[in-house]
Amino acid sequence: MITGERAQQAPDRVHERAARGEEILRVEGLTRRGEFEDVSFSVHAGEIVGLAGLVGAGRSEIVETVYGARKADAGTVTVDGKRLRSGSVPAAIRAGMGLAPEERKSQGLLLHEPVFQNVSVSSLGRFARGGFVQRGKELSEAARVAEQLDVRPADPLRAVRTLSGGNQQKVVLARWLLRGCRLLILDEPTRGVDVGARTEIYRLVRDLADSGVGVLLVSSEIPEVLGLSDRVLVVREGRVVHTGPADDIDESAVLDLVMEGAVA
Repeated sequence: MITGERAQQAPDRVHERAARGEEILRVEGLTRRGEFEDVSFSVHAGEIVGLAGLVGAGRSEIVETVYGARKADAGTVTVDGKRLRSGSVPAAIRAGMGLAPEERKSQGLLLHEPVFQNVSVSSLGRFARGGFVQRGKELSEAARVAEQLDVRPADPLRAVRTLSGGNQQKVVLARWLLRGCRLLILDEPTRGVDVGARTEIYRLVRDLADSGVGVLLVSSEIPEVLGLSDRVLVVREGRVVHTGPADDIDESAVLDLVMEGAVA
């Protein structure tokens, strides 16, 4: 009522999605000793794959290893048929990956810098000429994407630390929208976000998937994972104990898996 619109605590599971496209990401036998073991899955264009489980189950560690922020002890990560070097974030970004991390303030944002520089930081090469950044073009393009995602207030020169949690998260999403990534990894995308912004983020995630982006989603909120995802992986103590369509499992079944560790 305060926001003046219907705000969702969890996304509506009934929604039409475009047919999934070609395989973007393939993970096979990914292992990091002491954190997770023998994890395998794929993500296709236009598909949202969710990782459900309790805090500490290894979900964030899995996606950070896929992204190259952690080095795997075994297994492979392949993007568009090309195997990536383990432990290399630049290789992941060049392959078309983007990450919205769990702790956006400490891991995802330059808090004292303006909105436009937070949006453009992963795409500076496109604005560089002769070793110098064309600030006017950078500002214009970053402002365009921020406006597209309705970042408020609409001031690209404003320090990002002054924005609300929901708008800070939209700035992180705008960064990868400007970059044009093929695979977007979202780790707890609605943590610390008010209910109005939460609904907007759900819409943005679905719009990205409908445009052909593959999405790998981590959330502690099971209804959120089930409502947004096309396929769900349930993770318990570093192992995937269930993989299947989101429509084939409900919240109580997920809780049974993560609490009892039953292998499906």
